[in-house]
Amino acid sequence: MYNIHSHYENIFAYLKSIYREPVLLHLHPFGATDPSHLELMHCNGSGQDPVFVCYDQEPLIKNFNDKLFEYIREQWGSGRLIILLNTEKNSSIKTEYLKKFQFKDCYYFFHAFAAADWYRGYRYCTELTAPAQRKVRKKYITFNRLTGGARMYRSVFVAELARLDLLKHGHVSYNDVCPENGHYSEFLKDENYVYQYNPNYLNEVKSILNGVDFPLRIDTAQTTSIPNGSQTLSAIPECMESFVHIVSETCFFDQKLHLTEKIFKPIVAKQPFILLGCANNLQYLKDYGFKTFSGWWDENYDAIADPQTRLQVVVNIINDICQRSDEELESILKEMQSVLDHNYNHFYSNEFLDQVWSELKFNINNVFFRPQLPISLGT
Repeated sequence: MYNIHSHYENIFAYLKSIYREPVLLHLHPFGATDPSHLELMHCNGSGQDPVFVCYDQEPLIKNFNDKLFEYIREQWGSGRLIILLNTEKNSSIKTEYLKKFQFKDCYYFFHAFAAADWYRGYRYCTELTAPAQRKVRKKYITFNRLTGGARMYRSVFVAELARLDLLKHGHVSYNDVCPENGHYSEFLKDENYVYQYNPNYLNEVKSILNGVDFPLRIDTAQTTSIPNGSQTLSAIPECMESFVHIVSETCFFDQKLHLTEKIFKPIVAKQPFILLGCANNLQYLKDYGFKTFSGWWDENYDAIADPQTRLQVVVNIINDICQRSDEELESILKEMQSVLDHNYNHFYSNEFLDQVWSELKFNINNVFFRPQLPISLGT
């Protein structure tokens, strides 16, 4: 498998095989975004070769990344090309940043490497049982830690589940107080129409949430807030008794292809999944060789451009699943065995990691020829 701690050393070693004096910048600790957290790798010399900036752990956010990119341009932009190694494709926000700062584009799938490291040990976890041996007690499971700002859709999602009285059918993690944005009564607003929510609808969402018995927890009832579990599989016993995993991804409203480690959690647990992410991201995952579940429910939701409509269609699919008996869902799990095995084996295979590493090298080599449209070996 992979060691994410040597990841940037691996990239820098490859850059040195192409350039005499490359510079590589990355952020530490994981998830950092401030210039003070930049780490520098370089070769001694006159410094004429490109600067590679790894902003790959987090998605690009409009206006949020200006401080970091302005600092980088001031420090290294004089007479040197700056290449932005990032983890999102076909991204309207990225296109704006590339134009604004005159960076060159180089996409790759960072979170495939991170997940390969973080979840490598679960191949030996005896709590993970075979799908055919599971007893379904809940129809679905879904984890929702950050719920304001660009993750506001998760609050709307939980409210829609409550509207249809579906919370009782699932393991649902959701706090009425978001660790970053405060209470939902404060952040459930869209004054600048960023997410195109009707104010009356958001008031209705608040009213529905007001009737929910908070907090909603799965395995962390004793903690005051839901901990960050990016590097672990959370609530394994609860996952094993839940039929489907609803993956609420980091990005939902944006026009971009971007997935994180979250999508790999049900794959490692051999669970079917439904994706709450940006449009076309289910197809994006399939382009890397994974299979999904169109044989059991309609996955056309993935192609719906409007975020609100896409969310409602997903809720309707969950509602349909909740109307089925536990015994029927256990039978469906057996039907899905070949798909679940394929995804599990593909994730743990050298083929997958070799694919994303080859894609990274290919896009580095072609950055000057196709700066706006990096070629992906996954498509």
